[in-house]
Amino acid sequence: MKEHNDLIYKLNDQPPVWNSILSALQWFVFTLASSLVVPVVIGKALGFSDIETATFIQRTFLFVGVASFLQVTFGHRYPVIEGPAGMWWGIFLILIQLAPTLGKTPIEIGQSLELGLIVAGLIFVILGLTGSISKIQKIFTPVITGTYMIILAISMSSSFVKGMLGVGYQDETIKWPIALISIILVSFVIFLSSRKGVFFRSFSILIGIVVGWILYAVLGLASQPSLSENLFSFPAFFAFGPPIFDIGIVLTSVITGFILISNLITSISVMGVAAKVQPTETTYNRGGIFTGIAHIFSGIGSTVGLVPLSIAAGMVNITGNAARISFILSTFMVMLLGFIPSIGFFFAALPAPVGYAVLFTTFAQLLGFGLKDYAKISMDNHNITVIGLSLMAGIGVMFIPSESLSSLHPIFSYILGNGLILGVILSLFLEHVVFHKK
Repeated sequence: MKEHNDLIYKLNDQPPVWNSILSALQWFVFTLASSLVVPVVIGKALGFSDIETATFIQRTFLFVGVASFLQVTFGHRYPVIEGPAGMWWGIFLILIQLAPTLGKTPIEIGQSLELGLIVAGLIFVILGLTGSISKIQKIFTPVITGTYMIILAISMSSSFVKGMLGVGYQDETIKWPIALISIILVSFVIFLSSRKGVFFRSFSILIGIVVGWILYAVLGLASQPSLSENLFSFPAFFAFGPPIFDIGIVLTSVITGFILISNLITSISVMGVAAKVQPTETTYNRGGIFTGIAHIFSGIGSTVGLVPLSIAAGMVNITGNAARISFILSTFMVMLLGFIPSIGFFFAALPAPVGYAVLFTTFAQLLGFGLKDYAKISMDNHNITVIGLSLMAGIGVMFIPSESLSSLHPIFSYILGNGLILGVILSLFLEHVVFHKK
């Protein structure tokens, strides 16, 4: 794909009204596509009914919108989506699977994670208020951030390829019509984003989603949107039940919080590159404070932990639109879904393979950002060793069957079951302990 080195609209620009509205709609759909899958999967793992899963989605949308608004206006002030973290997604699934061995029900795991998220959030707030985020940022060298981005992209590739081939959409087999449509959509989005015209480049993702949804509807592959009986409802707090203290889950949550500092730093850093505004120490610290607040909201709202999503930089890089005003408008649209369930039900009918296909090019940008980080360093024996060992270990554990980890303590099973966390921990250890440079 052709790389764009210019921005059509910068952070403080005021695009025309029609452009701002369409851009907001694109951010809205992009946020929806980025946040929808997680509550659906976790809801099924928790044994939720369709109604319970729908309210789970509703709560997720509300807090995603609120957290994104707070960050872009008071936090790091970049147009970065706050969405369910892949690491927290993994924690939920692993601990739910281990619930019988821990003597808990799946919903009790959810109650324990409510408290774990709140504790992790308080740590983020403290680190941000004391200015420690910016100091910790220095620990994350290009070797570590590059490793993080590459393992993250690789870990997501399996889900994307399966989704684009239709695996899991109707059953577990490959659907060649769906695969063909996915290839067409990926090519279409690449074509639009490569155009010189402002309109097609700015709205390539949105156009791809609309075209894909229409194709599925014409071919009879799309399901009919359902409506909620309630026109308006307010999401419940502590929907899993009152928080439960579990030392193992709290420790796991704290470890995850520290690891997610790399996610925060990387997301702000890559958006700074995409938006061409270099982040300062204050930027990182403010981002840490409001990431902590988002975690606290996640615990109170019984949702998966929210963090800044690096893929937002891919959106800006493709569309060339970094204007805050467009993003702020989209956060209000997302918050609205938290109060009107039927709207969320409608967009939940978006065929999953369409979302995977149009977002494929955006997620591919993450791999590019990781390679760019590696390009900043010299490939001497030290760096090659750290990178090689971290990537091999992080990617390798992705192939370990989850049942092989059932005999381990949840903390160790989580670390060994999550290649992203293992890769980051190993790269930190190798970079700053084993091969430390004064």
